Amino acid sequence: MNHSILIVDDTDIIRALIKEILESSGYDILEASSGKDALDIMSTKKVDLAITDIFMPEMSGIELAIKIKSNFPHIKILGITAGGNNVTSNTAQKMFANHFEYILSKPIDHEELLDNVKYLLKSDSPHQK
Repeated sequence: MNHSILIVDDTDIIRALIKEILESSGYDILEASSGKDALDIMSTKKVDLAITDIFMPEMSGIELAIKIKSNFPHIKILGITAGGNNVTSNTAQKMFANHFEYILSKPIDHEELLDNVKYLLKSDSPHQK
């Protein structure tokens, strides 16, 4: 059984790009355009990894990560942001360490995305819901 990855981003094109990269590597993909939709999906579907935008309207990726860690502690979380070097600096990485396993900058580097996804999922066997 393949790992299931939930992509959470309010921008359709970003979700589509990440989906294309991950599906071509054999991952099962779920999509949500908001934190609320993501939580609804996680409560009914098997999810091994959530990839979420950090800065979204209504519910930020940080708020979503806190809820995921509280309600679905087995799900790993990869943050993505257009915040540039300010968000991916060592200081920011330490600040976000409690919420995300890793943070990637937009535009998404295909190899960096795949390397991080493989790393985060390598020790996990897919979870059954």
